[in-house]
Amino acid sequence: MSNAIQFLESLGASASIPGGADYATAVAALDVEPAQREALLGRDVSSLARLLDGRPAMFCMILAPDEGKEDEAQEQQDEQTEGDEGHGEKE
Repeated sequence: MSNAIQFLESLGASASIPGGADYATAVAALDVEPAQREALLGRDVSSLARLLDGRPAMFCMILAPDEGKEDEAQEQQDEQTEGDEGHGEKE
């Protein structure tokens, strides 16, 4: 993982984000390329994303099954359960 990404991760995990001179000192101490350092200092998100080969957009989608198919599956499971009850062990 890139040092710039680790730095951003630590900023995100921190309860307080350093500002002003503290931020500049933290960025100056990083072992990153000069272009990445300039993007971090300038807080230039698009340049930093391009330098780190970031994606311009990321989406998360959750697809729920059709209700009809879920109902059919439940009915089949219920039928199997009912059929199994009649074939239990004999005493």
